[in-house]
Amino acid sequence: MKKQFYLLTAGLLLACMAHAQLKKGDILLGGNINFSKQTTKPLNSNYPGFGDQTTIGFYPSIARAIKDDLLVGLNLTYAYFKSTNAYGNISTQDSYGLGVFIRKYKTLGAGFALFAEGDLGGAYTLSNNYADGGAKPPANESYTVSAGFYPGIAYFIGKHVQLETGLQNLGYIQYGHAKMGQDTQEVESNSFSVGTGLSQALSNFVVGVKWVI
Repeated sequence: MKKQFYLLTAGLLLACMAHAQLKKGDILLGGNINFSKQTTKPLNSNYPGFGDQTTIGFYPSIARAIKDDLLVGLNLTYAYFKSTNAYGNISTQDSYGLGVFIRKYKTLGAGFALFAEGDLGGAYTLSNNYADGGAKPPANESYTVSAGFYPGIAYFIGKHVQLETGLQNLGYIQYGHAKMGQDTQEVESNSFSVGTGLSQALSNFVVGVKWVI
């Protein structure tokens, strides 16, 4: 009986170790979806403190293993935000993003693996502010181009499911350009930043699930 138990345990460990490696040709699917809505209403009817905010986001990703444990992938982004207040002011924002990344795994055994990912992407954003019922002005435009580094650890639950956690944007470089206003009041701005995400470790710490097909 003990011998059978040891053989079964060894077999399970070997299976976990086998699952911890991504083979050439494997497809890794992941992504996030989020929705939030917040409404504020004053308890005092004499105070016009009404507010409403809606946020929607889609962040799918797909990658293919070009070698064992080495993947090249694509990230897509769409995010929508709308805010209204008691005075009839409306703010909206639509953001579209596209990025590429390369990820390398280092198998540790027992289903665990370290990974390091480098990302390069861009985002285009349209934002607007206007009065409810009034004319909608041309949208303000902005875009950003950024590169980031994402290290983490993965655990393979069987052959097709991977849990992962890590620090997104542990290091980053970003350039941004914005155009706001119209006609004689039109303004352009440019920005450049380099840094690490260590000071925002909690907000950059992520936990996710990916599927291997």
